[in-house]
Amino acid sequence: MTRFSELDSADRAWNDGCQGCSSKSINQEFEISMKFSLQMSAAVLGLCVVTGSMAAQPVVIWEKGSVKVTDEDVLAEVARAPKEVRVKALESPATLTQIAQTLAARRNLAQEMEMSGQANKPEVKAQVKLATERLLSDLRMEQYDAQNAPDAKAIEDYARSQYRANTKAFEMPPQSRVRHILISGDTPEAKAKAEKLSAELKAGADFEKLARENSDDKANAEKGGDLGLTTPGRYVPEFEEVIKSLKKDGEISQPVQTKFGWHIVQLVERLPARTLAFEEVADGLKQEASQRILMKKRLDKNNAFIKDAKVNEQAIKAMAEAEAKAQAAKSSK
Repeated sequence: MTRFSELDSADRAWNDGCQGCSSKSINQEFEISMKFSLQMSAAVLGLCVVTGSMAAQPVVIWEKGSVKVTDEDVLAEVARAPKEVRVKALESPATLTQIAQTLAARRNLAQEMEMSGQANKPEVKAQVKLATERLLSDLRMEQYDAQNAPDAKAIEDYARSQYRANTKAFEMPPQSRVRHILISGDTPEAKAKAEKLSAELKAGADFEKLARENSDDKANAEKGGDLGLTTPGRYVPEFEEVIKSLKKDGEISQPVQTKFGWHIVQLVERLPARTLAFEEVADGLKQEASQRILMKKRLDKNNAFIKDAKVNEQAIKAMAEAEAKAQAAKSSK
């Protein structure tokens, strides 16, 4: 808690404000999204349907020597990004060019690996096979999820059962909504200004107007000093004591000092402790329900597959022992 105004700050999505951004920022955004996106299969299928591009003969859009990159290659690569980033990339010639160049560089390195004969090594072939299987398994899992998506009734029933079983998780403590005026500093002048404002408020001045004009907490001054709803323990002890001491809606405190400066606090309203109704938390519970139902179906599918499988425990133990010996030999050198 370095600044009072930071107590009420909100998180922002990484791509907020990207509308109308430059090709450079789109490129950066695309690069970030490529690292974090796990929606490959749905994106590929969706892109094919929307553009229809993969139904036609691929068009070469970047070429040097034996290295060629087609529109089909670029579409497959862009498909790995979230929808909003994918659309921006497809609309930006600069971004598409950069993607094509990246694919060309990767393809060139792959060709060099093949020409060197290294690609024929058993361990390399094994990794290529595993990479292919990983992609295909992800595609199949997306397909399986789509085929086994729970219906609305199943989701509703599951969500309500979770709500009934965990009502304590939805209990809300007492809340208070307050406004404040902050005069920062630990000087006689700061204290005098706070006392002057307190006197004006006692004489009937408008709290929100004085907050807009005088509060040094710029995060909420324009909102009339409104700090929104708060639960006990959120603020510094001196501020908490003031909130606790105010009894009636609209009541205003005397100036109180904290490490941030001098505060004048107004109680706007108090809300008693309560349990959130199902309707207030339904969206989150339904989303969780859908995920859990699908996860159980995935687990059931996997358990059915591995049932009665033959496991060569002796060979697995030998692998582990061989690795342990190899590591011990390295550490002894």
